[in-house]
Amino acid sequence: MSTKRYFQILGISPTKDEKIIKKAYRKKAMKYHPDRNPSGAAKDKFIEITEAYERLLEIITYSSNKQNTSQSQSTSRQTYNRQNQSQGRRNTEHNNSQRTSRTSTREERAKQAQQRYEHMKRKEALENDRYFQKITTGKKWKQFKIIMYTCTIFALLFTLDQFVLPTKTIGSYIVEKNTRINYAGAHYETTSPVIFNNGQKAWISLDIIAMEETNYMFLERTFFFKDIKYVKVWRNNNWYQYTPDYSLISTFPLVPMVLLLPLLAFFIKAKTFYFSLLFNISSYIMPIILILFLLSNDRWAHLLTLGLLG
Repeated sequence: MSTKRYFQILGISPTKDEKIIKKAYRKKAMKYHPDRNPSGAAKDKFIEITEAYERLLEIITYSSNKQNTSQSQSTSRQTYNRQNQSQGRRNTEHNNSQRTSRTSTREERAKQAQQRYEHMKRKEALENDRYFQKITTGKKWKQFKIIMYTCTIFALLFTLDQFVLPTKTIGSYIVEKNTRINYAGAHYETTSPVIFNNGQKAWISLDIIAMEETNYMFLERTFFFKDIKYVKVWRNNNWYQYTPDYSLISTFPLVPMVLLLPLLAFFIKAKTFYFSLLFNISSYIMPIILILFLLSNDRWAHLLTLGLLG
């Protein structure tokens, strides 16, 4: 049987990736396993996919060994002969195995296929146990908990800063603007980036920018992180206010929800794909998000001074 036929049996395109092959075999095996599908046709199909799976792994292993051999500059003729002899023995063993397989009964082949499938499941379960034990103990788990506590504290602080702690309004004006850059904001108004006299940056609507030229402008900021909650303009005895676009406040509660992902992983803590995914996101991506969060708007300085700076 051709190699292409083996891939067709597993329902995948030709590949050398063992993970893809194992995933396809696992999916097919669960469908046609005798314990799940006792029909005779399913039993034959289970034998077929098991043999295709094992044959593909043999071919990939042989191809990898052959490639490594061809890349080695110190390969001698004697080594080459030994490999040919070894390959000859493997071919002989494979041919003998094929002849034995053809002469064996259908029930024996089904039993052997089932045993190989169960062996693969036990091996994968053992690997999953080792991986779970590795990430939930020792240094990795301690690092994860530090990240989890830090992210949870920041999510809480940001929420309190937005809804509980008092705000403070300061007078301000625009020192730099670039109306050539403009995008449709969350309020369906055209917005452009500006810099205020205190150094803070924001995206606000062109209408507010135009008002600032002839009217007083104020910034209502949060107590702790000094984030701009509203840009206000006093005009004709009325307040016009605007929440800056593309800011933490305008996207609330997206940022706190993201920061709480490590806490969610901590409560899940099970041998599941979702826990593994959340653990890796928390361990490798969340520190970057935290650094960007602290550097933006000088939050690191406001954190050190407990919101008393600025």
